Amino acid sequence: MTLRRKPESLTALNLKVGILFNFLVKPSRGEDADYVSEAEVEDQAEAVQDALRKLDLQHQIFPLKDDIESFIRALKTYKPDVAINLCEGAFGESHLEMNVPALLELLGIPYTGSPPLTLALCQNKGLTKHILKAKGIPTPKHQILSNFEDWRRGIDYPLFVKPLSEDASLGISRKSFVIDDDELKSQVEYINKRYKQPALVEEYIDGKELNVAILGNEKPQVLPISEIVFEFSNDPKIVDFAAKWFKESEEYKKTKPVCPAKLKPSIRDNVKRVALQAYELLHCRDYARVDIRLKDEVPYVLEVNPNPDISPDAGFVRSLKAAGISFEEFVKEIIFFALKRKTL
Repeated sequence: MTLRRKPESLTALNLKVGILFNFLVKPSRGEDADYVSEAEVEDQAEAVQDALRKLDLQHQIFPLKDDIESFIRALKTYKPDVAINLCEGAFGESHLEMNVPALLELLGIPYTGSPPLTLALCQNKGLTKHILKAKGIPTPKHQILSNFEDWRRGIDYPLFVKPLSEDASLGISRKSFVIDDDELKSQVEYINKRYKQPALVEEYIDGKELNVAILGNEKPQVLPISEIVFEFSNDPKIVDFAAKWFKESEEYKKTKPVCPAKLKPSIRDNVKRVALQAYELLHCRDYARVDIRLKDEVPYVLEVNPNPDISPDAGFVRSLKAAGISFEEFVKEIIFFALKRKTL
C-alpha cells in the first residue's frame, strides 16, 4: 500500500509546524493509576518531533498546561503554518479535547485530525452508538445508567460496563464484565462515583476483537486490520486498563496484537466496509481507528476513535508498518491534508 504522492515538497514550502499536546496533569477523577495513560501523549509528541526532523521541517512544541492565555500567546508569536494536534484533553479533563481544534479554528491555524464536532460525538459513546444504530451499523445493545435505579433490563447477561466518556481503557478492568444484577450494581456505582459520569452498559460480544485503522478523506484507505488475540482460558476476553498499560501484568502478556489479522477475504471486506461507514458517518478526518467485535461474521462497532494514539507502540502505527508506510510518510500526509483544507 502506498500513499498518494504530492508534486510539491514540504521542505520547499518552508513551513513552520506546531506540535500541540496536553501537558501531564493528574485527572480530577478516576484512579491514581490512570495518570499512566496520560504519558503516551508525550511519546506521540516525541515521535512526531523525530519525524519532522527527518523531514527537515521547522517545528516547535506547544504543551497545553494550566494557562490558556500563555498557550494562545505562544501560538500567535510563532505563527505556525500548520498544527499537528495531539491534544486528548486539557487541564486533566478529557471532555475538553474538542476545545483545542475549536481554538485553532478561531486563530485561523489549519490543523491535523478531526474537527470539534467529531471529537465531541465520539467521546460520548452512547451518542455514537445511537448514531450508528440509526444508520443500521451493527453495534452492541446498550443502556446508559446515571445510577443503578435507571436499569431497565432487556439486555441479556453477561454485560460490559465502562465510563460513558473516557478513552484509553480508563475505568475498565476484569470487573467490567458482569454476570448478574449484584455485579452490575457494583460496577455502575463505581463508574458513577469514581469517574463522576454515567456508565455505559452494553451486551458482551464474544468474538474476535479487531482494530481497523483508516487514513484519508475523499478516498480513505483501510490499513491492514489488527486482531487482539486473547490467551485467557475464560471470559472476559477484553482489553482492560492493565492489558493496555502495564507491561508486566498478566493481562498485558495474554493480550497480543496480530497484524494483519487472519480473516477470510469476504469477512475482511465486510469489516472494512462497516468501519468505513462508521468513519464517514461520524465525519472523521485524516485518520482514525474503529474498534470492532466480530461474531458470527457480523462486525459490531464498539467505538470510533478519531485522532487515535500514534505513539510508536500503538495499534495505528502497527497498521502503518504492516501497510509499508513509514511514520514520516504518515506525518507528511496528514500535514498535506491540513494544508489542503486551508486552500479550499
